[in-house]
Amino acid sequence: MTFGFGDSFYPLSTRAIRVAKQRTLFAVSVFLILFGALVMRLAQIMVLDSGDRESVEYSRSIPTPISRADITDRNGVIIATSLPTVSLYACPQEMMNIPEAAEKICNIFEKIDRKQLTAKLLSSRKFLWIKRHLSPSQEQAVLDQGIPGLHFLKTERRVYPDKNLLAHVVGGTNIDNVGIAGIEKVFDQALRESPESISLSIDVKAQHAVRDELQKAILEFSAIGGAAVVMEIATGEIISLVSLPDFDPNKSSDPHSREHFNMVTSSAIEPGSSAKIFNTAMALESGRVTPFTKFDARFPLMVGRYTVHDFKGRGTFLSVEEIMKYSSNIGSAKIALEIGPAAQKKFFKKVGLLDTISCELSETQHPLYPLRWNETSAITISYGHGVALSPLHIITVVSGILNDGNLCNPTLLKRTAAIGRKILSSKTSNLMRALMRINVTEGANKFADVPGYCVGGKSGTAAKQRGGHYLKNTNYTGFVGAFPMTNPKYSIYVLLDEPKGTVRSHGYRTSGWNAVPTAANIIRRIGPMLGVMVSPGAEPNWGNILRNAK
Repeated sequence: MTFGFGDSFYPLSTRAIRVAKQRTLFAVSVFLILFGALVMRLAQIMVLDSGDRESVEYSRSIPTPISRADITDRNGVIIATSLPTVSLYACPQEMMNIPEAAEKICNIFEKIDRKQLTAKLLSSRKFLWIKRHLSPSQEQAVLDQGIPGLHFLKTERRVYPDKNLLAHVVGGTNIDNVGIAGIEKVFDQALRESPESISLSIDVKAQHAVRDELQKAILEFSAIGGAAVVMEIATGEIISLVSLPDFDPNKSSDPHSREHFNMVTSSAIEPGSSAKIFNTAMALESGRVTPFTKFDARFPLMVGRYTVHDFKGRGTFLSVEEIMKYSSNIGSAKIALEIGPAAQKKFFKKVGLLDTISCELSETQHPLYPLRWNETSAITISYGHGVALSPLHIITVVSGILNDGNLCNPTLLKRTAAIGRKILSSKTSNLMRALMRINVTEGANKFADVPGYCVGGKSGTAAKQRGGHYLKNTNYTGFVGAFPMTNPKYSIYVLLDEPKGTVRSHGYRTSGWNAVPTAANIIRRIGPMLGVMVSPGAEPNWGNILRNAK
């Protein structure tokens, strides 16, 4: 069958074949167009865009310079700042003669190994640091050489004008200006993101005096180290924090070395007789004893196979006041037994001695104490053995006891006010002020007295331990106190590590001969700086305060 017009002249089978061919041709054409577009795009990516991609990868390899805000002391004195500098880097693919370039670079920077540098430049690296923080003369020397492929990057270098003075406070940064220790680490993000400086509670002038006196004591008594901290009692602000030996944060050094160890916050040390402050406060707060309650201290006290004795025993009954004044271990042990181990542990927990005390620094030591708090534990803890605390921990709790019984968390940031946590009564606080002052005027710590500053406190000597055993003739010596005791403004803790006897100390190495006079020297120097006025008149009758405390 056929039809008369156009396609109608062809048989139906022929027409179907033709339509199929047309459709196939159309599909192939579309496929070739899409394939061609894909090939062109691939060519663009592989050839035309290769330079842009390499540029992006190259730009990503260059570190972004980090800017940091300043750190100042409480009076606005700069203790950490950043200075503009330049660093030198290389783009090896831009270098025309790498061996020659390496030789010229090494002529400028003699400490760079030429073979190692050449090998790195000939590798597939697109970016290579040559030298960080160039001096102006080094920068000019590089420019004079005109070496292709060398570039400068504007950066900043962290600078600490006072060098070692505040090493354990500020910590430091790495070569990329990132905080790695101390305040620099804790506030790294804030220092990078805000131009506002961080104001610390530290007083640079006081810090100078404290470090100087502590260093003198270490040299005089041939100690292997020491620590000192001064705190404003009402706010918990740390006015000075020194740990020796120390380091210069402007220079790179081993972060695990002894110089980087912060004794104030990171050490766990038995406080020795300084712990009698806590034991006595516990007894008075219980209401079961008064400053005049007497305990039998005539004979040594047997505890298992050990004997508790006094350094200079009185061989008589002693009142609580006398136990503090004469630093009687036997009397303190009798107080602890009177109150009981459970009540003692409860009180120590209440005042914060069993919890971690920390400031803004991340390097903080947890307190160490026995898991089984029995009678033996209570006895040894009463005179400062069997519990280990950091100097920051000790001074914080003592400050709380003297602050009308309000404990403020310590801080390295400038603080105008603080809300303390009530840890004991105002009456007990007043009694402890009187007892600590009497301990200096009439007791074993007379060398702590600074005329006009009304210093009160308590010393402590503790044998060092090694392998679970106490070492003979190897001690920590410390003194914790405050001034003026009429209205305590500042507390102080001084610690010496393994001091030796001297001619002036008559061969004694106990705290009364080294840590105590060191604290007095510090108070004598920083008192005027902190605006503590020398008392012109007679101080109160502390005995009457003990009798009439309410």
